[in-house]
Amino acid sequence: MRERLAEHAADRPARAPDNELYDRGADLVEAATAIRRVAGSPEASRAVPAVLGCIESALEELESATVALEQAVTEVTTTMPGCRSRRRERMHRGYANLREALFDARAAAAAARSLTSRALGRSRR
Repeated sequence: MRERLAEHAADRPARAPDNELYDRGADLVEAATAIRRVAGSPEASRAVPAVLGCIESALEELESATVALEQAVTEVTTTMPGCRSRRRERMHRGYANLREALFDARAAAAAARSLTSRALGRSRR
């Protein structure tokens, strides 16, 4: 899958990073919406542990992405006149809280995946 994505990415012309970042964020929301739409279907229950694993992986990637996002914003704001260190410190705490929440959500997704796998396995016996 990643190889196919890399091939498609190589075929596309380079885009402005701000447009690319926004589009990937929109893709994330679109994927989450699609998952929500089909999640309630009883016929989809066999895929629930796998989807929870995907959610867990996505949360890990988002946790890492917040580090890069903060670094990018910090680089810009340190050169901006009027952006005081107190404001940057509050921003840093906000990012730290976000990373912690994503970490906790990832752990919750892992636990839900494990429990769901066991429940589905037991119901088939």
